[in-house]
Amino acid sequence: MTQSELISRFPSEYSIPERLLLLSPEAFTGLQELEVHECRMFLLVCHGELTLKAGSHVARIAAPRLLDMLVWEPITLLDMSEDLRAWCLLPNYQFTNEALSGMKPAESEGFKDRQQIPNIALRQEDVALLERQMQLIATALQNREHVYRTELAQSYFKSLMLEIGNMLLQIGEADEDADGIETRRDMILRSFLKLVWKYYRKEHNVDFYAGRLCLSSKHLSRVVREKLGKTPYGVIRDELIQRAVYLLKDTNMSVQEIAGDLHFSETASFCKFFKKHHGVSPTVFRRM
Repeated sequence: MTQSELISRFPSEYSIPERLLLLSPEAFTGLQELEVHECRMFLLVCHGELTLKAGSHVARIAAPRLLDMLVWEPITLLDMSEDLRAWCLLPNYQFTNEALSGMKPAESEGFKDRQQIPNIALRQEDVALLERQMQLIATALQNREHVYRTELAQSYFKSLMLEIGNMLLQIGEADEDADGIETRRDMILRSFLKLVWKYYRKEHNVDFYAGRLCLSSKHLSRVVREKLGKTPYGVIRDELIQRAVYLLKDTNMSVQEIAGDLHFSETASFCKFFKKHHGVSPTVFRRM
């Protein structure tokens, strides 16, 4: 299930649609046996233990531990101990990007891309600190009438990331036994996704990304299909649709301006693209 599909399964006080899902310990068991993919997942295991499957690899995670994973392979939470206390935070890239926009570019990119340290052993005082940060985000989400609900959640998320960053600097390196081995194809995929996040509004052609990675389009397609089950263009398309949906719902930009923002040559081309992949025209979607 993607982040959007998961959001629809839980009460609205746990989420910001198309941005963020936070499951407290009381709701965490709702994830059991669900296959999660195509998102970023923070797992804060405060007490007890759980078993998860990432791709074909099965791992037992015992508290106290934090996992920060960019989830390209499907992840399934298979088993949870009776005394498990854990939080699950799933922000999408847009939410993360907005929350960290005030940071220095180098720092911001580091927080957005934590694949090199996905599995961190914590001290009890670290757990208590991170759990307080999670609770702040949860409190912001629960107050659905707050005018600045999204902005508060983003501020608390930034605070959480800064606390995690501080812990990582103190630790120095991830655990030697942590599951974080990255293959050549993992590196290609991660580099491709970073390029998409940076250029998707301007560059819709797969050849551009293959060229930047010094790969053939055929080889890039093979890697992306293997890892994500979709084509490189499918990844670009999904980002364009997500951006278009956001602009149609949350801004006063005209359809023509949105087409320009996404670098379509003509408004008609954008409308045709949106209707093909979203089922209705941009005008109808906005009216709905």
